[in-house]
Amino acid sequence: MKLNGKRRKVWWLLAIVVLALAVWGWRILNAPLPQYQTLVVRKGDLQQSVLATGKLDALKKVDVGAQVSGQLKTLRVEIGDKVKKDQLLGVIDPEQAENQIKEVEATLMELRAQLNQARAERKLSAATLARQQQLAQRQLVSRQDLDTAATDLAVKEAQIGTIEAQVKRNQATLDTAKTNLDYTKILAPMSGEVTQITTLQGQTVIAAQQAPNILTLADLSTMLVKAQVSEADVIHLKPGQKAWFTVLGDPLTRYEGTLKDILPTPEKVNDAIFYYARFEVPNRRASCAWR
Repeated sequence: MKLNGKRRKVWWLLAIVVLALAVWGWRILNAPLPQYQTLVVRKGDLQQSVLATGKLDALKKVDVGAQVSGQLKTLRVEIGDKVKKDQLLGVIDPEQAENQIKEVEATLMELRAQLNQARAERKLSAATLARQQQLAQRQLVSRQDLDTAATDLAVKEAQIGTIEAQVKRNQATLDTAKTNLDYTKILAPMSGEVTQITTLQGQTVIAAQQAPNILTLADLSTMLVKAQVSEADVIHLKPGQKAWFTVLGDPLTRYEGTLKDILPTPEKVNDAIFYYARFEVPNRRASCAWR
């Protein structure tokens, strides 16, 4: 009886094992096939990007200054105004230049009157000398009188030369005064936008050593990006490569250009070496604004 009971347990265990193997095999055979995602292989280029921060500025920018001293009488523009080339931007008090012109013109009038007088006296001296020479041929005047007449003519000619030199010098002074009067008008050297005003209306500018800056003009139709690239990344860059940048306010919009150059002089920032890579980008917004 005990032997039969043990056999039954063995048969039950074998039955359970067989049943488990059958269930496991059935699950494997009926398991769903794995789903694979496939793509078509195409030949292409691998892209290696160099990321850097930088500054954005106008490609063309000029400081407009004054070439004469005086009070800035009028300033006709404000920051953000768009101007055309040769447009009047401001006026420096022209009174000093106008007075100088009047003074030199009066001096020239006086010199020209002296020149006419000297020429008339030279004509008289020449006639006197000719008459003395005729009398000397007939021995009617002394040699001293003849020498005196010749000397008087030479003196009159020298006086004319001196006055003519003074006329030329004062004429040059007059031309300079007229040029200074023109300089009192501050004209735009190029078309652009006023980005900065340094001197306000009513202030006095002194142009003794260098032209004082009044305002800054920039042509915003083309912008220049100056990117700060690390020493480790700069070896991967060369002019002609494609470049782009984004701004914090619009990170999804790319502004694309072509790498123009890499400045040869590095800059040390916190013991790190950086080079400046520059590229130009057309400013579509500025172009539309100018139309």
